[in-house]
Amino acid sequence: MTINSSTFDLDNHIAIINHGDIFNIEQGQNIVELRIPLVYFYMKDTQFFYHYFDRHLLQSNLYIKSLLFNRIHQHVSDEIDDDDTISKIIQTLFKEAVVKHPSLYTPRMSVNHPSFTKALTFINQHVLSYITLSDVAQHCNISESYCSNLFGRYLHMNFKEYYTTLKLCSALHLLLTTRYSISAIATEIGFTSHTNFTNQFKKFLNFSPKQFRIRLQNIVDKPQLHFTQAIPDHLLSYINQNTRLEQLAIETTNIHIDHFKPQQQTQTATAFIRFNTFNELFHYLFNEYYNIDLSYLPHPTVLINDLSNDWMQHLNQNLLNLSIEKLFDKNISLALTIKSKQQFDSVYQMILNFLNDTQDYKKHLKQVKFMLIFDSASMTPHDIHLAHLKLKNKHKNIKYGLIIDGLLRHFKTVQETYDLMHRMNFHFYFIDIENTNIKNLLVDKTKGFTHTATHFENYLRFIQESQIPSYKFVYSHLSKRCFKYTNNGSLPLQLSDLVCHLTQLMKYGGGICYRLFEDDSLDIALFNKYGSLKPIMHLYQFVAAFMNEPIEITNNYMLSRKDGDYHFLIFNKINDRYLSDNKQIFKLNNRLNTQTQFIMQTLNHEHGMIANLLPQDNNPRYIEKHILKHLDRSNYPKTELYIQQIQHETREITLKHDEVKYLCIKPT
Repeated sequence: MTINSSTFDLDNHIAIINHGDIFNIEQGQNIVELRIPLVYFYMKDTQFFYHYFDRHLLQSNLYIKSLLFNRIHQHVSDEIDDDDTISKIIQTLFKEAVVKHPSLYTPRMSVNHPSFTKALTFINQHVLSYITLSDVAQHCNISESYCSNLFGRYLHMNFKEYYTTLKLCSALHLLLTTRYSISAIATEIGFTSHTNFTNQFKKFLNFSPKQFRIRLQNIVDKPQLHFTQAIPDHLLSYINQNTRLEQLAIETTNIHIDHFKPQQQTQTATAFIRFNTFNELFHYLFNEYYNIDLSYLPHPTVLINDLSNDWMQHLNQNLLNLSIEKLFDKNISLALTIKSKQQFDSVYQMILNFLNDTQDYKKHLKQVKFMLIFDSASMTPHDIHLAHLKLKNKHKNIKYGLIIDGLLRHFKTVQETYDLMHRMNFHFYFIDIENTNIKNLLVDKTKGFTHTATHFENYLRFIQESQIPSYKFVYSHLSKRCFKYTNNGSLPLQLSDLVCHLTQLMKYGGGICYRLFEDDSLDIALFNKYGSLKPIMHLYQFVAAFMNEPIEITNNYMLSRKDGDYHFLIFNKINDRYLSDNKQIFKLNNRLNTQTQFIMQTLNHEHGMIANLLPQDNNPRYIEKHILKHLDRSNYPKTELYIQQIQHETREITLKHDEVKYLCIKPT
């Protein structure tokens, strides 16, 4: 099946075709097609046209199938019909699969052709105007005939048909939500005449705009199911074997804690904290205003981005040595970005001076935690190779990384970049996958990368095609744009987004670059501008028990066994993000004895989310340190202790919307 130019095997699952989507069933058997008028979705939510449904979020595939199968069974058996079938399906879609959109929903075509992507973007920007195929071709600097061929190749329709479908989607929105006349709507959406609009509307929808509004007036409150053809015998046989399935337990999850079935081993991860200069690092290390603890981060590493050519001349070597020792004593590594041979020479001398002045590190009594990150945008592969060999011979414990963005620009193919990475065999490879230029390079040079894919999807594809272990890759700049359901950073993050981020980090390993303190950018930071913990730091404390451990993970909880204890992380499904009144109940079935301890920590808007404790206007202001101390005391997850009073007693836990719980069970 193909939806919006993305072809996939549906494999007995449910496909969701949104208003405006372009789809084609390539091949299939026993297909049940359900068409629900848009008005019923609009009656459920008047902002419906600013939403779409994502089939990947739908948890209750079997439940929806059972509703339809039972309704078909009632139909052929002349039983009393269930009038709530369609209402239940609509309710399930809104509950599980809805995604909010910042503007009127327009389908995004999954194409990897840069000129055609540019054409589609141009068309989407001019849906309410009047443009021709010639205008599109001219905008993309391609011929009109070639542009026409692209529509046939990727969308299996011509330009006029595609452009008209977009206009008609806007027309449906106006017909439903306004009292504009038919002529006014035709003008509003860029049709040349009332007659042309009516003809096109009737061609695609089999009735005129006027007839559509008449139907709206006669619509019944409860949608009825009508069958357009007889049910084949072989499908009836399958339906009769189908037992009624209740909706998946999106409110209640039963877990038997002794049925621990780890599916994977978490990978080694590294958290990089970006600093622009050494002066910023000194400010962090020696300023008593901040009391920053990075101990819960996996392999915390300070990354200095800017080493200007005269930086060594202005640094006191004793102060530098003191800073480095202070980092190393806190088990924090120091990574330095090298952008030239001159910078490498300065860093090389600085490291030698440090080793000579601190004999414990020179004699390997203490572990050196230096890392050098070479920037391929300003250094040649040959210079990087020579620098690597020179320092490698001086101290074997120093690690090395490579920023590969420059290689992607330099080489004609992505495979050449992969080949060089294999030859260098460094500890880490940094890629700024959110950078628009890097994304365009990947789309232009390699099939499979698309503009419609999320940044993280393209990141995973790059890793997989490189055939280099995932734990060697670093996501250079993590921002809100990485998270699919923030709509490119325009919507706020929820705790389920952050949990999803951390579970992916544990699954694939590698590194993530954060800012230390938040600013006005969309970058993900660990602390707010006053030095208070942000929720992601609390979550890192929660997941510490899962790092480098076998884990069992589902879409709403994670389980590990460590040091004889049970460790649970309980969180909302990613698709429950819009249900502010949603609650989940977890029932922990167990064979635990009395006096077993249950230690539970809860992170939510009242406990551990500092943004809710501060003024919401975001205006810069000075807050005295003693006030911040009081605020910080409230900026921690709530901790509770329970004791098992009855042997084998089932423990029930309620999880509210946008909430995460960490549970440690200590058996007696």
